[in-house]
Amino acid sequence: MRLTSLHRYLAAAVLVAPLVACGGPDPGRADLVAEAGPLALTPDRVAGWVARVPNRAPQLSDAEFAALVWVDYSLLAQAVAAGRPLTDSATVAASLEPDVTLALLRIWHDTLVARRPRVAADLPDSLYASDSLRLFQHILLRVTNPQDVRVATALGAQADSLLRQARDGASFEALAREHSDDATGRLGGWLPIARPGALPRDFERAAWGLAPGQLGGVVSRAGFHVVRRPPLAEVRDRFLGYAEAEATRVADAAQADSLLRTRGYAVTDQAVGTLRRFFDDPRSVGGETMLARWEGGGLTLADARAWIDLLTPRAYLELRGASDNTLTGFVRDLSLQALLAEQARAAGTRVSAAEMGALRDGYRRSLRESLALVGLTDTTTLGEAEVAGRVSALLDALTADRVTYRPLPSALGAVLRREMGYRLHRAGLEAAARSAQAMARDTAGP
Repeated sequence: MRLTSLHRYLAAAVLVAPLVACGGPDPGRADLVAEAGPLALTPDRVAGWVARVPNRAPQLSDAEFAALVWVDYSLLAQAVAAGRPLTDSATVAASLEPDVTLALLRIWHDTLVARRPRVAADLPDSLYASDSLRLFQHILLRVTNPQDVRVATALGAQADSLLRQARDGASFEALAREHSDDATGRLGGWLPIARPGALPRDFERAAWGLAPGQLGGVVSRAGFHVVRRPPLAEVRDRFLGYAEAEATRVADAAQADSLLRTRGYAVTDQAVGTLRRFFDDPRSVGGETMLARWEGGGLTLADARAWIDLLTPRAYLELRGASDNTLTGFVRDLSLQALLAEQARAAGTRVSAAEMGALRDGYRRSLRESLALVGLTDTTTLGEAEVAGRVSALLDALTADRVTYRPLPSALGAVLRREMGYRLHRAGLEAAARSAQAMARDTAGP
């Protein structure tokens, strides 16, 4: 089975911390996995979907991911069936609110960066000459089976040939694009500027000592490399970009710390517990609960929920399964975002009419694509049973590799979840995961 878009999300979801150990959905009903408005999802249905996860046993997180996709598309189809306008100005504005905030913050950040002094003109030269940074190009000829001596010998000879061609003046970028077996090949073999320890040890040990303009051959666990250290004249602009990005990162961090300190930012004692209870059951905690406070304002659960509900199912699962420190950092990031947006508006920063138009056009285009996955337009009339059938057919198609998953546009999923309601049941999810594991074993055979 091919690893399609949905399966990649499922595969990634299993990497997060186990959700049961740190709080999860309502533990109540074992006969239901999820509810979305009047519709309900059973463990057997979910088990049939996630039993198809390729190359490994299905996990609880797979069932959770499938349930979240089902919730979003069930609410979308119900809204259309009920005649809810999804392209009216109020819905579009509510759905685009996070996008508009992010656009505002980007404009404000660009303004702040433009006011800062530029890095020294000779800094790229100093960085290049130092022993703390390196920039390489490489061509990788990957060895997939080191025990196959015949293939490995042939690849070694090919690497020697490419090295001779590069030393004789052939374009290294052209050689990399044609021959390299990794993702850098299409970029001309360029690796990112790296500090000691950032590159694989065996590669770094051999490549770090190359003089400017020198080429060499390197053997690593990945295979045979042809490596070049470009001279300064070729890469001064790259080192300048690196220096400016580092200066921006340091200045951004200092400004963030200063802003939070000046405004007396403090996370509340109940912040993490409130978020965990929210993840248990979104209806169980009042939106007015404070997660953080600062002079003149604060961050409520309702404020945070607007961003939590915007997350794709995979990102939602990652956040819900995160550590206390990660959740505290999430609250800090949202608080900082709110304070920066406040600064931007006070300075008169605005999102242009042209950019607003582009956001609205993107929303409408993405909505049409999401609706098409369930065979709908924004004016389709359906009964409840047909809505359930369309969404179930979508999950069948997604897990059978017939269509590609796409999240709902912008924050539309958040808007629908808040207005129409949804619920996940841990016991039902666990039952679905167990059933899927049994189905996968039966399919695999002895």
